[in-house]
This record gives sequence, structure tokens and C-alpha cells, in this order.
Amino acid sequence: MAERAGQKTASSSVLDRLSGRSWGFYAAAAIPPVVVAGLALWYYSSSSSSSSSAARAASRSGDKKDDKKKRQRRAKKAKRGAKAAGEGEGDGEGEGSPARASGASLDGGDEEAPEQMTDEQIAGLDRATAKKLAQSLKSRGNRFFQAKRYGAAIELYTHALRFEKDPVFYSNRAACFAAEGDHGRVIEDCTAAVELEPQYVKALMRRAQAYEHTDRFRDALYDFTTVCILEDFGNSVAAGAAERVLKRLAEAEARERVAKREPRLPSRSFISGYLKSFRSAGPAAAAAAGEQLSEADALYNEALELTAQQEYARAIEAIDRAVAAVEQAGAAGVQRADDLYSLRGMFSFLKSNLPQAQADLDRALEINPGHVRSYLRKANVFTEKKDLDEVSRLLDRALEADANNAETYFQRGQARFLKQEYAQAATDYARAAELDEDFVYPRIQLGVVQFKTGKLEEAMATFDEAMKRFPQRSDLYNYYGEVLAEQGGSDNAISAFEKAVELDASNPLPYVNQAIALFQSRSDVDKALTLIQEAFKVDAECELAVAALSQIYLQMGMFDESLDMLRRAVELAKSEEEMVSAITFRETTAAQHRFMKEHPELLNKIMMGAM
Repeated sequence: MAERAGQKTASSSVLDRLSGRSWGFYAAAAIPPVVVAGLALWYYSSSSSSSSSAARAASRSGDKKDDKKKRQRRAKKAKRGAKAAGEGEGDGEGEGSPARASGASLDGGDEEAPEQMTDEQIAGLDRATAKKLAQSLKSRGNRFFQAKRYGAAIELYTHALRFEKDPVFYSNRAACFAAEGDHGRVIEDCTAAVELEPQYVKALMRRAQAYEHTDRFRDALYDFTTVCILEDFGNSVAAGAAERVLKRLAEAEARERVAKREPRLPSRSFISGYLKSFRSAGPAAAAAAGEQLSEADALYNEALELTAQQEYARAIEAIDRAVAAVEQAGAAGVQRADDLYSLRGMFSFLKSNLPQAQADLDRALEINPGHVRSYLRKANVFTEKKDLDEVSRLLDRALEADANNAETYFQRGQARFLKQEYAQAATDYARAAELDEDFVYPRIQLGVVQFKTGKLEEAMATFDEAMKRFPQRSDLYNYYGEVLAEQGGSDNAISAFEKAVELDASNPLPYVNQAIALFQSRSDVDKALTLIQEAFKVDAECELAVAALSQIYLQMGMFDESLDMLRRAVELAKSEEEMVSAITFRETTAAQHRFMKEHPELLNKIMMGAM
């Protein structure tokens, strides 16, 4: 629990330090959640049948037997109608409008209405006349829409488009299709509108809603993101919708990925850090004088040695064979039956195979109800499940078994830290350090919680004392550097990270932290990238290095490279929760990248908003 929780905190710290003010721009998840309300009524209105006049209009528009003089007369009448329509443009209720001419009728019943004109007649109109006739059709369509007669409104907007390809006509017709639940047609019409006017917010919003209705979440996210950027993140409906769609997209993908993938170990550096939060992986079995160890005990000892050598895959093979030996011959005569089940439970936990981990730890506790290490490891499992009440119960059981166990106090401090019970956490860390003077992690975490609660002098004193007591601990200097970096002391933080690397060149974390500090405080991109590459040499799957590099690339505007790292972060995610977070960053970065490619003319607007 200790290092697993600690590394998550460190990862978040890295992203926070990298992001600064601009992160709200890059991540839709950072947009404050809002209540989605006030969406346009056309998304929720019911549909109605088209009017019978439309059929008559369609029939007459196809009449190709009119002679030239008749067409000319109709064209003249159409011009006169356009003039009258122009007088009533806007709400459609002006003096010369079709509705006014016919009293209460919505369609006017005009035998010479513009929808009856042939394509040939329309082609003969001058632009101004065609525009006025199109507007008259739109105005009539608007009134049908307001009356919820969507079929008739669709026909009139369609006729309006014959006179003029206006994005508003497409968007209005899309509103009718949305009311009828025809989301495919909504997408088609809104796409046509956006092609004519790429920054048409209303059409983008309608298309985004249609995409969401058809589970095209990535497309919906892009449209909502585009609206957010175009309106300087002032559109609360778009912001809330972007967050909602992003959450659905990320959770669905993460759920599917976790269900399909085989359990796997995290990075070597992560496992190493986790193991350091315990005093040991377990006691070795020892043969009595003149006797040999059982096969299971010998394999258990082999697994412990391989774990100490960071040969984790081989250690798992050995412990699996040890369990098989116990299950074949029985636990009788095996010294460390409880420990070997507990060790396999630990590795199952690290592989995020929580059911197997819990089963093994329950078996260890069945063999030995007072096995403290199994209570602590089982508490790790329930921490991952976010069941902190069960974590507390298990830690209480561990203290009942051994009231003076330093590891238990440290783990309880970690649980209380996660619950933001900082004063109680500090008390537990202090007690753990008192019980075991050689246990460095309680001192590290005590300094961290003191810093977090604003007790800076106490925090610095705690770290100073720890560094005097443990001058050769690389991890101590690394965490001390993180605290200094959080305070803004970049130069001192960099020195602490350099000391950490000097003491242990096999630990990738101080390389990454030093890179971030140099990137932020000195804009030393080359050195930062070199240090992260050094971290990858130490551990090619270091999750923290992947996260940091993706964010550095992002702030440098290297979107393709950032996306590559974010895809890698998704693959390396240890839990479904971490995967959701990685997918969230990937998708928001991808949406912004796409926007910049499709709207290069707005690059300055974007960059100003990120400053």
C-alpha cells in the first residue's frame, strides 16, 4: 500500500508541476463540471407529419411542359413575392409574408409559392432574388418548426437550400431531424453546415449531440472541444458535455481493455519501490540441524532471493512451484506455508489480479491467523478497491496480532493519509519510526505530511534528521527533492535529485524528477530529454518517465510524440482507474491536435488561451 499509494501521488505531482495554467486547456477533464441544462428544444421535441401542400409543390415543380412565356411570368411573380418576403424577414410575420397573406395559415396556400419553381427557373434568378426567396422559405419553415410540424419544416428548409446553400438552412433542418430522432441525418446536415462555415457553433453542438446519441464518443468529444475553444471555454453546456463524453469514452475503453488483457507486472522500478515500503519480503526458511528443507520451503527461499535480485518473473515461477508443492503434499512439514502463499498474493496484487491475491492471502491467514504481513498485503488489495473501511479493519487485526509492529503503524499512516486524516497519519508515522529506527519510509512520509499541512520548518527538520541517519538512501533524497520542488526551490531540488542519482543510478525516479525541474525552472529542454532517456535505460517501462515525457512533448507542441507516449501510458496502466486517467489525457490531447490541424488560422487564439 505504501509505495503504491506513494507512486500514484508522485505521478500526480509530476503532472501538476508540468501542467501549470495551460493544463486546463489540454484536458477536458480539468474543465469544472457543470449541470447540462437549457439545451435547445429541438433535441427533445416530437415529430409530426408533413403537410399535403408539399406534395402539390413537388408535383408542380416537376412540370416541364410550361412554355417559355409562362415560366417568365412565374419568375416575375416570384420576384414580387421575394420583395414582399423581404419586408417580413426575421420572424416571418411581416406584412408581406405568406402567413400574413393567408391569415392564420402556416403555409399560406400560395399557388405561386417559390417551392413550386423548377430548378431551371431558380437558375435564372439573380442572386439577390434567390436569397430573398430562400429566406422566405426559411421563415415559413421556422414557423412550422415552432408548431412542431417537423415534416413540413424539413420540406421548406430543403426548398430553401435549392435557392441558396446556407449553413443555417442545413442546421435548421438538422434540428428537425434531431426532433424526429434521425441522428444520422442530423450528422449529415450539420457536417454540410460546418463545411460551409467551419466555426458554426450551433451546428457543431447539434452534430456533437448526434454523435453522442450514436455512441461516436470520440467525434462528439472533438466537436464539443471545438466549441469550447471557439468560445474561450465560456460555453458551460459544451464544457459539461465534453467532460461527460470523455468520461464515457475513457471508462468504456478501460473496462474493455482490462477485461481482455492478461495480468501483468508493472515496471521493475514500481515493484522495487513497493517492496521498499516493507522491511522485507518475508523471512527465509531455515532447516533444522541434520534435516533438509521441504521442496516448498526451498522454492520459497529461491523466490525470496530472486525477488531481492529484482528477477521478478523468475521469482513468480519459483513461488508458483512452491504453492504447487504445498498443494500436492500438504502444508504439514512446510515451515513457511503462510509466507509462501502471502508472497504469491503480493505478486498477484502487483499484477492487478486482485481475486487471486485475496484468495492467496486468505489462505495464508487460514494457515496462520496471526500472520501480520498477510493482513498488511490484504489491506493493499482493499486500498486498490477503495474500501478504506475494510483497510482499517485489517490493520486493526494486524495490531491485535502484534501491537508493536512498525510496518503496521506505517501502513495505517498511509491509509489515514489517503483519507486526508493528516494529524493521525503523522502520529502513526512517528510511532513507526520510534519502533524501528532503521525504517526510513515513516520518516519520509512524516516529512511529506508535515509539508502538506503547512508545517514547513518541521518538515525540513524531519528530512534533515533522516538524511543524517540515512546518508546513503537514494529514495530519501528523491522525495526530499520533490518537497523542495513543490516549495519552488528548484535549484536545491535539482541538487537533491542529482544526489539521489549519485547514490543509486538504477533508480529512474530522480532522473525524471530532475528533468521536470530543469524543464520548468530553466527551460532546459535538451537536458530534460536526456535525463528521461537515462531513466528509460534504467527501466524501459518506467510509468513516471512515460507520463513526464508525454507532458513535456505536449508543452513543446510535439503532439504526435506526446500521443505516442500517452498511448504507451495506456498500455502500462496498472489498474482500470489509472487507465481511465491515461485515456483521458490521450483523448484530450488528440482532440486539441486535430483542432489545430483543422483550424490553423486559430493557432494564436489557442496559444494565448494556454498562457
